[in-house]
Amino acid sequence: MRQIVRVSLVVITLTLAGTSEAWACPMCKLALETDDPQPRAYMMSILFMLGMIGSMFGGMAGLLIWLARRERLELEAAGYGHLFDNGVTQLAAASPR
Repeated sequence: MRQIVRVSLVVITLTLAGTSEAWACPMCKLALETDDPQPRAYMMSILFMLGMIGSMFGGMAGLLIWLARRERLELEAAGYGHLFDNGVTQLAAASPR
């Protein structure tokens, strides 16, 4: 399974790397080819804003995963580890249909 994911990522990366010129509109491409620093400044500000969104979501996801793991370890240390064993199947069997 991991090999399929790795191969897929390599194929996607190589495909996207070769099509970077096709993604830009003609005016953006022309503006980036000039020596004017303003189009590059716009591009960098857009990349910075996208990076901030990604880092905020990534940070929040990492924090939630860390909190969930920490809570599970603390519950298991307190003797409540049995709650995680087949909890879903026990709830499904106990609920009337």
